[in-house]
Amino acid sequence: MELGVHDLVTLNDGETPEAAFERTKRFVQEIEKLNYKRYWFAEHHNSPTHASSSPELLAAYMSAVTSKIRLGTGGTMIMHYSPLKIAENFKTLTALAPDRIDIGLGRAPGSGPNEIVALAQGKPNSFDDQYDKIEIILDYLSDQQADGYYGRTNAMPQGTSTLTQPWMLGSSGQSASKAGEMGLGYSFAKFFGLETDPEVFKQYRNEFQASRFFEKPSVMVSYLIVVADTQEEADYLAKPMELSQLALSRGRMIKNVSPEELKDYKFSEQELNYLNNRYDKRFIIKGTPEKVQSILEEEQQLLGIDELMVYAPIHGENERLNSYKHLAKMFNKI
Repeated sequence: MELGVHDLVTLNDGETPEAAFERTKRFVQEIEKLNYKRYWFAEHHNSPTHASSSPELLAAYMSAVTSKIRLGTGGTMIMHYSPLKIAENFKTLTALAPDRIDIGLGRAPGSGPNEIVALAQGKPNSFDDQYDKIEIILDYLSDQQADGYYGRTNAMPQGTSTLTQPWMLGSSGQSASKAGEMGLGYSFAKFFGLETDPEVFKQYRNEFQASRFFEKPSVMVSYLIVVADTQEEADYLAKPMELSQLALSRGRMIKNVSPEELKDYKFSEQELNYLNNRYDKRFIIKGTPEKVQSILEEEQQLLGIDELMVYAPIHGENERLNSYKHLAKMFNKI
């Protein structure tokens, strides 16, 4: 199973954006050494807790300080942007870093209603057909003639030696069939906390049609994962993320604090019930390498996972890297 990183560039409490980006650069370079296949940046607007609002720029910068790992967006929220501009951004990136650039095609806003209007230059977003827009983007990415008035303009640069690799993003299973029909990879964000029938992934494979981007179906699933030498250490390191999950469930966002600050914090019975439910449904996974590997192997069999994407905003740099090292060893990458 291939491994990848899903990063929201979660800000630690008191951390500047500059420090977060410098820390992220060091982390991407270390992840490359661990032979992870790809590293994706999310798109979130007006979020005080995350610094990944322009994932294309982050991917571009990181491609210049690495040599082999694939870089991309998980995702690009296409409702906000012109298909031409999206395609030209990624064709340019692909020319700069051949065979190393991905685009995660997201149909959600990645923001609230005010941000949607701001991104649409003060006008209500028309919410045109997102799948039609994806078809136009795919035509542009592969130098094909687009439909309608888009066909009057070519997306530049043309004739790149490799193509951007497009993935359909999903968190509820609704887009799986379309991903198969279009011949795209299917990337499912399980850490979003939405239950999906395993049949969705079978449906994707059954309906897959080979395309200029993918010869065969490819399923990627993202989890929030914390791995440590002992269960006690995993519980300790995961506590800030658990608190963030609870805050999100109440409509709030909080910055990532040190686990040491929370060592004496006691979850209420109601909070524990919420968190245990998320662990039981495997939206979040934590524990020793043996425990985590057992869970992931079960998930791989259940969902037919080809690639595991890991979201783990652990507070300490060394502790975060060690968690990803455990996963690399688990799947024989190092």
